[in-house]
Amino acid sequence: MINNGYISKNAVEFIIKTEEPSLDIDLEEPYLLMQYKLDNPQLKYIYIHPSVKLPPINYQKQPRSTDYIITGNVFPEEVLSRNMKSLVIGQFDTPSSYLNREAWYIVMSQQINLKNGTKFILNVESGNPHQLIEKILPNTSYQLLENEDRGTAILTSNILLKGFLIISLLFVIIAQAVSVVYAIQSKKSIVQILYFAGGKWQLIFLKVFKIEFIALIMIMLLAFLSLIAFNHFYSIWGNQWYYVSVFYILVTFIVYFLACLLMTKSLIKKGVRSF
Repeated sequence: MINNGYISKNAVEFIIKTEEPSLDIDLEEPYLLMQYKLDNPQLKYIYIHPSVKLPPINYQKQPRSTDYIITGNVFPEEVLSRNMKSLVIGQFDTPSSYLNREAWYIVMSQQINLKNGTKFILNVESGNPHQLIEKILPNTSYQLLENEDRGTAILTSNILLKGFLIISLLFVIIAQAVSVVYAIQSKKSIVQILYFAGGKWQLIFLKVFKIEFIALIMIMLLAFLSLIAFNHFYSIWGNQWYYVSVFYILVTFIVYFLACLLMTKSLIKKGVRSF
């Protein structure tokens, strides 16, 4: 998820109902738990698994091993107490994101202080967030909130992002199919001539489509490098998008290879029959 508030479409929002002053978090799974007060939702207390990345940040001070605060560039810092202001070490580097209107109080302790709010949003990279709630709150009463209570900006951003990725994938598939058909049709006569000249179909396949495969491999390498660089320089919620991208790149190469291979054999057979 890219700069959209770090709240996924599968996030679970709930309100805790308990007289206990605090709760302990004991989770091995990657998670990001937001806590806030109903009357001050812009200030969020963040409990985060060490493997989960924070959003891009412009640090003004060195990161601390104790609690610290990151603010948005339009967050009104006057709402912070004097003690809180001393904990601010940087700002979110997230243009056009509503993170710019928030402040995150990063809590190093795994103990939730309920004085800081009873409303929570739980994000997980994968799996069932409801099961993690049961682990966090085994003996605590809570009320789940409907998606509409989260605000349409969160849901809209996820829907648009997912739609963009689907459209991009369809475009790549269509472009790949067109390029395969064009490459095969343009090589049709060459394949049949080389075969009748005594060439084996395996060598014909490599000779005819060598340039196309070199170009495709170079494109794949550039795509891999771009993904690695993007994952290094920009913080993304989870790595599932990365593995999916790599999977589809490999599938594209395999499909292209098989299509060219099968069409080469088909063209040779047609040429033999027509001869």
